Amino acid sequence: MSSSLLQIGARSLAAAQGTLSTVSHNIANANTAGYSRQEVLQSTAGGIYTGAGFFGRGVNLETVRRQYDGFLAGTVQANTAMAAADSARSQGLSQLDALFADPELGVGAAIDAFVNAASNLATRSADATTRQAWLSGAQQVAQRITSLGDAMASLAAQANQRLAGEARQVNGVLSEIRALNNSIAQLQSSGQPPNDLLDQRDAALQKLQGLISVQTVAADNATLNIFTASGEALLVGNRVATLTAAADPADPTRAGIRLDTGGLTRWMGAADLAGGSIAGTLRFRDEDLAAASQQLGRIGVVLATTVNAQHRLGVDAKGQPGTDVFTLPAVKAQAHAENTGSGAIGMQVMDASALKASAYEIAWDGTAYSVRRMADGQVTTTATLPVDIDGLRLNGSGAPASGDRWLLKPYEAATRQMGVKPLATSQVATGMGAMLEAGAANKGAARALDFAVVRQTTDNALPVTISFNSPPSTYNVIGLAGGNLMGVPYVPGQRVPAAPADYNGWRVVLDGAPAAGDSFSVRATSAPGRTTATRLRSPVWATSRGWTARASTRALPH
Repeated sequence: MSSSLLQIGARSLAAAQGTLSTVSHNIANANTAGYSRQEVLQSTAGGIYTGAGFFGRGVNLETVRRQYDGFLAGTVQANTAMAAADSARSQGLSQLDALFADPELGVGAAIDAFVNAASNLATRSADATTRQAWLSGAQQVAQRITSLGDAMASLAAQANQRLAGEARQVNGVLSEIRALNNSIAQLQSSGQPPNDLLDQRDAALQKLQGLISVQTVAADNATLNIFTASGEALLVGNRVATLTAAADPADPTRAGIRLDTGGLTRWMGAADLAGGSIAGTLRFRDEDLAAASQQLGRIGVVLATTVNAQHRLGVDAKGQPGTDVFTLPAVKAQAHAENTGSGAIGMQVMDASALKASAYEIAWDGTAYSVRRMADGQVTTTATLPVDIDGLRLNGSGAPASGDRWLLKPYEAATRQMGVKPLATSQVATGMGAMLEAGAANKGAARALDFAVVRQTTDNALPVTISFNSPPSTYNVIGLAGGNLMGVPYVPGQRVPAAPADYNGWRVVLDGAPAAGDSFSVRATSAPGRTTATRLRSPVWATSRGWTARASTRALPH
């Protein structure tokens, strides 16, 4: 019995000592990140049978375990991945928003100033200072757009750098977890859990969740196998995958995330990674920043294309046809690095009013091209090129192979390379290529409205006479490059000629009640440097204000 009492005492002391050691360990690690509070599990040592009954043998110290809930830990880790993705994206958006913080220095303000300069030019076309102010306004618009474009490109480069650094962090954490797995498996064979190592592995796993969203599967030896949210293996046993930020085969200007596993390679997008700071950075760069860049570039392309088209319809102070004011870079689609054919795709703007702020993915399957608008996923299929889509004409050259792909960014280059031609003030085309005058002897109430040059040609200045017959229900048009027209029916208020045709590149609306013999004459503009070009007044600029305001409301502060 004395021996039994000593054994009971020894067991009790051992259990108490273990409990005190565990409590001390908990207190010492109260501020240790990732530490889980531990507790001692005790059980009765049973009893010894005697004729007088069972006498207890004291207490056994079974194990020391963590106070740990796997479900709660998994929830925290999943939330960590989502929070890290949102934080990375928010950080990028804050930097992007800062670019447009001052509306007085924005693109919208520069365009407003340019429009106001054009209004002044329409009323004081002979003033060299007014002409220079308009050219300076054009230069300011181009500089604002390219300055923002450069800043956006810098944000994209910073995102690429972050992706490279975070990919290296993922590889380091995976190697750390593999080492912890091996240590845990060795110690677990003793039959007791290595609590502190398990805490370290959980902390490493949470760090990994901050970078990419992962799923874990426990093995029988207490190790963890780790997979991406899309099911790709990152760590299985001792086999560790490698994550690398490398040039994207679809777009070498951006870093793509490449996963290498046992000789197999897969490119991972934000949807594959689901969460973590890498996914957030990808979403910011490829969605938010790309959308803002496309919108900014579209504003530049629409403005430049519209102004150039209108300026070419006029004549300058010396009577020469107007030239382009803005310069835009030529744009070609980027061929995928894995293309095997020699096909190339270029583009040109055909209808500035139909342009969409989007990039396009183009693929050739051997029989047809599919063009996917990345902004909303709309797909257009065509068997041949050229084809007009969203105001763009896509042109093909070379021999594409089945499976070849291209990425077209119609407006990105404009954000970096939009410019203004070095025009002299005398080259500002404020005059029309032709002017219309009513006959001095007109007796009726006929009026000529909305005369405008709509197509630049050397025929603009050919002398043309519109004369009403007797009775004045018809008229003749004499002097057209394509031959005279006789007995044209007169309909008051109707455009002459009917759309989309024109006379020598111009058109007019005839209205009112003419008298027989009344006439209107069209001739070359006299003193073009002093003539107000109505096409530089409200039509083009009202349109410009409209699309500028709409675009600014959607993406770019005005």
